[in-house]
Amino acid sequence: MRWDGAGVFRRVGALLPWAVSAFALAVPVGFESGPHFFHAYPPALSAFLQLTNVSLAYGNELLGGAVPAVPLVAGGLGVRAGATLGAPFALALGFSAFEAATGTEGRWGPDPVVVRLGLTYADLHGALLFSPWPGLLWLALFAGFGVARVDYAAALPAAVGSPPLPLPFVPHQGTWSFRGRAFVAGFWARAAFPLLSVLTLGVEAGYRWALFPALLSDALPMDLDKNGVPDGLDLSGLWVGLTLRVEFAL
Repeated sequence: MRWDGAGVFRRVGALLPWAVSAFALAVPVGFESGPHFFHAYPPALSAFLQLTNVSLAYGNELLGGAVPAVPLVAGGLGVRAGATLGAPFALALGFSAFEAATGTEGRWGPDPVVVRLGLTYADLHGALLFSPWPGLLWLALFAGFGVARVDYAAALPAAVGSPPLPLPFVPHQGTWSFRGRAFVAGFWARAAFPLLSVLTLGVEAGYRWALFPALLSDALPMDLDKNGVPDGLDLSGLWVGLTLRVEFAL
């Protein structure tokens, strides 16, 4: 029997499109998104707010004011979205973001007192997912690039000598916007409940590591507590949320 190499290659070539089509049809693609609550207690921001509240209480006592204390930042509401390819192992590209804000305002005599602090976070990440119970349980590891912004505004009359109060701590006056970026990583797990053949609703929980060594505003480092050391921003923490997922085959 003679070896017919050309014939073999012709047969393989004829079967290749069918094999590729069968593989493609077997690969599921998913799109998912949903709201989540992110818990974080940034030490630098918390130290600044605690010092500010001491000064507000002292000013209220001296002037008979009633400026409320600034609530500490403990987390924020956000959203997470992603697209996945494959099952039970899948690759994913995702996006997440959240924001939080706090502040207070009032008066010491005729002079207004204002302190405001806003926090914004967003990241773009890649992920490796595994579904031990296809469609019902998901486990994921992710890593990517995150950006953060702290918006700050304060106006206290003591800082400009009207009235000349000996406050224990006087925040920086004016309006500032500090920005930073960092590597982020984390993991999450999700339990899903089928709603339709291609639609599931999931409850997920995860943890994110997000440490920003420094934030800058026009090359000026953030130092809200005025201790002479640039403030880092640690947004690491847990989150919980809901996810609506649509999945179909290519």
